[in-house]
Amino acid sequence: MDKRTSRVKQAKVISLLNSAIFEIGDGAEANLQSKALAIQKEGATFTGEEFSFSDFDLFKIELPQFKTQPAIEQNHLQQSPYIDVENVEIIGVASSSLFQIGSLESIESESRIKHFRILRE
Repeated sequence: MDKRTSRVKQAKVISLLNSAIFEIGDGAEANLQSKALAIQKEGATFTGEEFSFSDFDLFKIELPQFKTQPAIEQNHLQQSPYIDVENVEIIGVASSSLFQIGSLESIESESRIKHFRILRE
């Protein structure tokens, strides 16, 4: 991986949540993981012990993995030793997401979110 210098004049990020990264510069590896329960409850009163990730199969399933990395032939010609950014404005980066100005050798990202509603009868 060719290294370049990231030059950023202005960056505005309003929100970073749940295993999110905003990075300026090069990185070798990023491993992002996020688990969340998004519960909308009518007449919401929570004690904090109502739900557990282990209550839902979504969080128990093992994700498939590639046995080998696919071979990709690439040729890059960098016109400049710099990555120049004048201005970037980001509303939000969330749930195992990465916004990077620079190079990254490898990334693994996983986000599991269970949404549900509990309505009164």
